[in-house]
Amino acid sequence: MTFRRIFRYDPDNRLLRLFRVTWQRGTVGDGKGYSNKLTLGLRPRLFGFRREYGGWLLTLFGLRLHYDRSYGGIHGV
Repeated sequence: MTFRRIFRYDPDNRLLRLFRVTWQRGTVGDGKGYSNKLTLGLRPRLFGFRREYGGWLLTLFGLRLHYDRSYGGIHGV
């Protein structure tokens, strides 16, 4: 499990990324394991939810959580 502070503003998405946590389950790339990523950010929106392939985005009172799962590679490498 790795924890990284980001503290970077993305003007295209109007989002301040705060930190990212990544972790792996099993052996990534062998068809059984996968890599997970969870990021926390701030954006000027009250509510939003969107499903993505292998993850989701949730915004609640300006706090944005983004979860993503990768079966083919490791996040953050």
